[in-house]
Amino acid sequence: MRVVVIIPTYNEKENIALMLDALIKIAASNKSDSYKFLVVDDNSPDGTGEIVKKFKFKYKSKIELLTGKKEGLGEAMIRGYEYCLGKLKPDAVVSTEADFAYDPKYIPFSINKIKEGYDVVIASRHVAKGETQGWTLNRKINHWIANKFFATWIAGVTEVHDHNGAFRAIRVKGVLERINFKKLKVMGFGFFNYFLFKLSRVTDKFYEFPVTYKFRTRGESKVSFNPKYLNTYLHDVFEYIKLSLMIRTEKMGIKI
Repeated sequence: MRVVVIIPTYNEKENIALMLDALIKIAASNKSDSYKFLVVDDNSPDGTGEIVKKFKFKYKSKIELLTGKKEGLGEAMIRGYEYCLGKLKPDAVVSTEADFAYDPKYIPFSINKIKEGYDVVIASRHVAKGETQGWTLNRKINHWIANKFFATWIAGVTEVHDHNGAFRAIRVKGVLERINFKKLKVMGFGFFNYFLFKLSRVTDKFYEFPVTYKFRTRGESKVSFNPKYLNTYLHDVFEYIKLSLMIRTEKMGIKI
């Protein structure tokens, strides 16, 4: 199976080399599948892109770098998916984070689930023994409001329990290829739940498996009240609420 792993980055110089090293090892240990790794970098001022270029030179066709203006996590994900489908022609696409919040060792497992017949495979903090580590009380409350109150109760997205995680594997044929990314006008982290809703319109074959989500030990979190990212965070929060209401009205057949 041809697999592309998308890693969106902004100021991840402390993590990206370690993540790419880990991914290269995973590819070497799973030769039954063909892996490519696509870093979608929003022109990070800390030199993340330059680090990726060195890996690209060393590993040639294994690593791709897609750069662009910083317009939000959602926009970066959309750009990455469009590039995958248009240029790389994979059978499945996996997305994850650069900071090891999700252990990349689960990538082959998620691909095996795709081979078993599932279309969307989610690494979940909210099934079985799934959990988070290192979160403050404030972060836990914010996550509950987004994941449970807005995504589940307001939006009504019930196919999975974890709506906002970046780690997910998705089949291309009959699923990703049916998503019109040009119409996904999402800039922030609300992309993940909104994208799940769009996926639920083309498939009901979802699978969740439990993982431990570990708060980063290197670099800065962008989902926080850090003054450096506060404006972006607040924009993303309001967008998330808007998207949740849009999903609900679309489910009700109401056109706005």
